[in-house]
Amino acid sequence: MLATMPLAVRFGSAPQPVQPIHVDDACQAILALLEETGGPRSMRVPLVGPAPLPFIGYLATLRRALGLGRLRVLPLPGAVARGAAWLGGFVPGSPLTPDTLRMLARGNTADPAMTSRLLGRPPRAVDKFITHPQAERRAAQLDWLLPLLRISLAIVWIWTAFVSAFAWPVEDSYRLLERSGIPAMLAPLMLYGASALDLAFGIGTLALPPRWRRPLWLAQIALIGFYTVVIALRLPEFLWHPYGPLSKNLPMLAAIWLLYELEKGKT
Repeated sequence: MLATMPLAVRFGSAPQPVQPIHVDDACQAILALLEETGGPRSMRVPLVGPAPLPFIGYLATLRRALGLGRLRVLPLPGAVARGAAWLGGFVPGSPLTPDTLRMLARGNTADPAMTSRLLGRPPRAVDKFITHPQAERRAAQLDWLLPLLRISLAIVWIWTAFVSAFAWPVEDSYRLLERSGIPAMLAPLMLYGASALDLAFGIGTLALPPRWRRPLWLAQIALIGFYTVVIALRLPEFLWHPYGPLSKNLPMLAAIWLLYELEKGKT
């Protein structure tokens, strides 16, 4: 995933050497250990790739193998990197914390001789990790593009709720609701109720686990579809508006349906 992003961040100036081993080689080595007889029953076995390389070099090699060309790197000075890691320590599940930054700076390398003996061959080099470039590239890109899409949708819902409830002139909103067929006495309830629903959709988009997001996507599609039909029939000037307030619902619907389809089976 990191290798497919538009740029990589280099935290500090330490060499940050790593020696990655392909998951298939790691599994094969563990099986070989389980099948061995005799000898000590307890030992430390460094499972590593054939040679160390800088972490940024590792990402660059993966990126080339995925067919994405040169890796762009954003260097962060050590003090800034430590500050970012300190902030990351307060975020649950953050991959960047003071501990992980220290581990990265220290590096993680070892002699590959034991790995080669267990495999009966040298471990796979990093430039051979990618066997199906197109499929693996697409899967890796979706790992960060789908969260980015979800966050952008959440911002749209939350911003719409704020503008409807606080920023847009209330009397103008009431007039639009009246033209849409809403009785005047129900206009406040509809306006602020719709704003609350938009806010709930935005928060749910950010906070709900995957198994609950699929019903949420269907509810969002239904609401956008309902708004689109009602506005097109009752307020046709928005259908022909040069800024396209209604036509922009089409990519919104497509984006939500994409999330609905690609989150099937997630828990």
